[in-house]
Amino acid sequence: MQDERIEQRVRAAYRARACAAGVACGAQIFAVGTGLLLPFALNAAYWAAVPALLLGGVIGLAAPRRLSKAPGNAFCAVLALSLLVCGALLLAAGATLAQQTLLPNGHLLTCLMLTLGFCLLAARPGGTGVCRVAFALRLLLPVALAVFAGFSLSSASAAGLFPLLGAGVRPLLLAALLGLSAGSPALMLFLPPQELATPAPVPKGGFFALRVGLGGLLGALMLAALALCNPYEIIQGQHVWGARMLILASARPREGLVQTLLILAQLFSMLIGAVSTLCAAAQALETAFPKLRFFSLWLCAALLLGALMATAFFGMDVLLAVSPFLLIPEGILIGISFFKKAPS
Repeated sequence: MQDERIEQRVRAAYRARACAAGVACGAQIFAVGTGLLLPFALNAAYWAAVPALLLGGVIGLAAPRRLSKAPGNAFCAVLALSLLVCGALLLAAGATLAQQTLLPNGHLLTCLMLTLGFCLLAARPGGTGVCRVAFALRLLLPVALAVFAGFSLSSASAAGLFPLLGAGVRPLLLAALLGLSAGSPALMLFLPPQELATPAPVPKGGFFALRVGLGGLLGALMLAALALCNPYEIIQGQHVWGARMLILASARPREGLVQTLLILAQLFSMLIGAVSTLCAAAQALETAFPKLRFFSLWLCAALLLGALMATAFFGMDVLLAVSPFLLIPEGILIGISFFKKAPS
């Protein structure tokens, strides 16, 4: 009986971590989709997000192989850096969305510092807390996003799906390549849940891939909702990242309870994703450098602060331009996890 309870707790810990990875993947696919894919693919950005969704599922399939091996210091250092970039992207996305909607008179730097402050407050208890929140909201958050987004559409929304390939085949393929790294938050699955002090049986790859895939699918569907809101001519004229995240048909009023609740749900998903990646980055840094055990979270927070300050100074385009290069460490980490044999 006791062994059965331990197994249930272990599985619950992995389930919570997988749910957090799914939320983070969905949030980043939406953030990168609106920031980087939409200007190229226009109303077909949701098609360009599909490869990133699939790659996130591949990471989930590789997770059991990775978790069965002792992680090396270099592996964990690269993992920590990749997750920190993901956290910076999600925080910047949340800040620019808040600036364009809830705080229209606020400065970008103020919004960035507010989002980072909320992120640190949520991260202080450790990664277990945010994973449990993600698990608790595994149904409520997707339903809220779907319902509020549905109410934001109009009866003529189907026209926004055409042309089906947006700006054309070449821009669509280019957008798909640039957005391929949007599934990088799933890399947190290469680390065991923090509450597991000793090695424990790892679920199969489908267990992780399903949850990451569902989270990424929600991000792609939110991009499809953007296409349903407006024709591609209007999308082409939007130049501010935060404004492109606004899911609202052009014929609808731009204020109201439903619209505010939708924005809050979007911000909450980005915050959960940012906190999850920050805590996972701190865990990876602690694993790579055990002497930093008590300072890893604050060191990661300091690096995030520097990245957000640079973003405020140089502009969001710099951070968005860096995101496709996440594919390099992502590919290396996946390859090592799949093909490197565990020590006998």
